[in-house]
Amino acid sequence: MASMAKGLTETDIANISVYLSTLKPYRQGSAVAPAFRSAAVGLREEEFVTHVVTDNCIKCKYTDCVEVCPVDCFHEGPNFLAIDPEECIDCTLCVAECPAEAIFAEDDVPAGQENYLALNAELAPLWPVIAARIDPPADADSWNGTPDKLPLLER
Repeated sequence: MASMAKGLTETDIANISVYLSTLKPYRQGSAVAPAFRSAAVGLREEEFVTHVVTDNCIKCKYTDCVEVCPVDCFHEGPNFLAIDPEECIDCTLCVAECPAEAIFAEDDVPAGQENYLALNAELAPLWPVIAARIDPPADADSWNGTPDKLPLLER
């Protein structure tokens, strides 16, 4: 898989995710992800690829993805989720869990949505961490698949 950290297999990622999930209650707001990135695996920071929440999340804000995140890198805004690129460890677990199919590795972001990488980095520090699933907005399903929702983003 192109977005997976170099040298790690899917089994390695699964084992790391299980281990990190045991730490989850204790690491809120800590430096676990940066420490994991540089020391625990012995990889250089630039070998990791962050994941990006894109346009289709706006006004859908399904939160299935946040429950599987081993490092609490999701942040909740009024009608959008953002991934903190400094916390994301490229585990890919969130991608399959997103009902809106709005999460991509930074190298795989759809054409025309590249600005969401900077938008996630800008908004994540401003919004609180979300680590548990909540109900989506009542009209989320009607917005799922609607293109070009950036003007509807509430900051």
